[in-house]
Amino acid sequence: MNKINYLNVGCGKKYHPDWINLDLKSNSPDVVAVNLLKGIPFPDNYFQVVYHSQVLEHIPKEKANEFVKECYRVLRPNGIMRVVVPDLENIIDEYKRLLKENIENTNKRSEADYDWIMLELYDQVVRNYSGGQMGEYLRQPEIINDDYVIERIGYVGLKNRNDYVVFKNSDKKTKIRTTIKRVIKKVLSGIRDSIPGEAAKVGKFRLSGENHLWMYDRFSLIRLLKQSGFQIVSIKNPFDSDIPDWPKYELDVKEGIIFDPKSLFVEAKKE
Repeated sequence: MNKINYLNVGCGKKYHPDWINLDLKSNSPDVVAVNLLKGIPFPDNYFQVVYHSQVLEHIPKEKANEFVKECYRVLRPNGIMRVVVPDLENIIDEYKRLLKENIENTNKRSEADYDWIMLELYDQVVRNYSGGQMGEYLRQPEIINDDYVIERIGYVGLKNRNDYVVFKNSDKKTKIRTTIKRVIKKVLSGIRDSIPGEAAKVGKFRLSGENHLWMYDRFSLIRLLKQSGFQIVSIKNPFDSDIPDWPKYELDVKEGIIFDPKSLFVEAKKE
């Protein structure tokens, strides 16, 4: 099958066979293994579309501009880059709402919601082992606020992912699997593997790419895109895109379920 000139960067297992899909490790003939820290291995002005979802937050803040500039470089004039990241503003708003609710009239359910939003805010940044406290929360025999958790995380993960937790989706009457996507793996493996003891274990994990290294809101993400060369930037939603034939690729929405419903969706056009 001939590929279209659409690029999915850091795809994990969320990709379409018609696209060119890049990830650190290939899990399919449709995915090309590439170390994104070394750049995007395509010439200038090559792609009509560049897409990356839940990738930018795993890149060190000081390297984010360089990464976005690479995306800009490989885009054609009038090409579109679509970016999906966790929405810091949404998480903070939800945290403030639940903080107020629990101060004024706490109950087991509201307290559980508060505990979950605190994990969204901090766990993926500070964790020292795979899955972190978020994984422990999801492995509880009974989750009294499972509908809230599912509302927050959406359809994160497809079949056959490693490291998953099974939920009952009360809205769709199906089971979904969730995981924390690893984007940049085995960085500096020779160095970190030589560190002795517990420090080696923690250090190896912290360099695995699972952790979030920065967070973005509407202001900071749009500012980053403009600093990297883009001037036309717009906020989108999971269903809305200027990318031709967007719905059929099922990269943000699959079977009517949003992959990352509380994320920030932004598109930028190269002039």
